[in-house]
Amino acid sequence: MKTFFIAAAFLAASGFGAGAAEKVQVMETVKLGAPPAKVWARIGNFSDMSWHPAVKSTKATDGDKVGSQRSLDLGGPILVESLEKSEAGKSYTYKILDNGENQKVLPVSHYSSTIQVKPDGEGSEVVWTSEFEPVAGTAPEAAKKAIAGVYRGGLDNITKALAAN
Repeated sequence: MKTFFIAAAFLAASGFGAGAAEKVQVMETVKLGAPPAKVWARIGNFSDMSWHPAVKSTKATDGDKVGSQRSLDLGGPILVESLEKSEAGKSYTYKILDNGENQKVLPVSHYSSTIQVKPDGEGSEVVWTSEFEPVAGTAPEAAKKAIAGVYRGGLDNITKALAAN
């Protein structure tokens, strides 16, 4: 019996077992010369993520209403997300639905993310944050790098698009 308790204590201390997954946080930002309303008009619709270069098309079950689910076609894999909270003209929070298919696209679970646009002098700042757990077998740094790359691709593309207008 003593061996069982020692093994259980070792596993708990090592981070194994239920609830032991490490939470990872990512934050990427960009400052833009465009006013917040113009930036929000481009990226603020949950039902339209055409501004991201990796997204081929977006379909949403209930537009930009909380509870709507969007399917992002990434040119093969489809990622399904749910709108959790929305602040008109400022931010929205969404989560990736934890199903096996989504985890094949991005190596994360319990993923929650917020896109926010806020004033920055004469322009604006876009802040894209998330918190999640890497799926089993994925190192936290690898998962963080994957999500940061997704964010950076979107933010760089919106910078180019707004600079062209």
